[in-house]
Amino acid sequence: MIFGPKQALAMEKKKNPQQFERTIINLMKTKKLTREQAEDRYGAFLLDPEGFALRAAEEDRRASGLDWKEAAIARSSDPDATRKRIDEFQKKNSIKGTAIIIVFFTAVVVYNSLNPYVPPSAGL
Repeated sequence: MIFGPKQALAMEKKKNPQQFERTIINLMKTKKLTREQAEDRYGAFLLDPEGFALRAAEEDRRASGLDWKEAAIARSSDPDATRKRIDEFQKKNSIKGTAIIIVFFTAVVVYNSLNPYVPPSAGL
């Protein structure tokens, strides 16, 4: 990799040293990290913010010991409504997925009935 977290970190440090220092100190305090760990974490964030956020959310979810659904419900301000919304979403998409499989399977059966396989003859 030509451009990695260390290069992104060095560029950010040169661009705005005061903000960089505040960010590192804040990370050290809030996440209880060493300076090296905080810099590594910030460099990973600078390189890929979206991927970093997804990985951090997954780590937090695993640390809580809850599956994704229970973690979302636990973080919600209205747990009952969130549970209902997730359950409806899962049910609707389960029905859609089943319908797609049935349509595909039916199409294959109809195609095979209209176009039966005829093995090539050996003598022709």
